Amino acid sequence: MNKIEDLMSRFPDIRFEFEPMPGKLCGLNIGNQITINECLSYEEQYQWLTEELGHYYTSVGDISDYSVTDNQKQEYRARKWGYQYLLNEGDIEKLLTKYHETDYEIAEDLGIQVPFLHEIGFSYGLDYKHAFDY
Repeated sequence: MNKIEDLMSRFPDIRFEFEPMPGKLCGLNIGNQITINECLSYEEQYQWLTEELGHYYTSVGDISDYSVTDNQKQEYRARKWGYQYLLNEGDIEKLLTKYHETDYEIAEDLGIQVPFLHEIGFSYGLDYKHAFDY
C-alpha cells in the first residue's frame, strides 16, 4: 500500500476520486467526496490530498472567492490542518535532530516536495536555509 492509499484508508467515510481537473485546479472537496487532479505528480497528489482533507474537516460552504476574508481564513485553517496531520511538532523536532545537511533529504524521505516542506516548517515558525532555491 502506498502513502496515498494508506492516507485514504484512514478516512473510510470519504469518497476519493482522481481525474483531470480544469485550469490549475489541484483538488476539490464537495460534501464527502474529495477529487484530486490526476495530472499532478505523486508527491503533489499526496500534498493536495492532505489539504483537501483539511477542508473536509474545517471548511464550510463554497470558499472559492478569496476576496472574502472568511474564505481566506478557512483556506488557511485547511492548509494548517493538512500540515499538522502530516507532521506534528514532535515529528518536526525529530527531523531537526536527524538531518543536518539539507531539507531536500527530509522532503525525499517524507515523499513531499521541498516547497511544501518549507510551508509546513514556516507554519511552525522554522526557517530553512534552502527555502528559496526552488
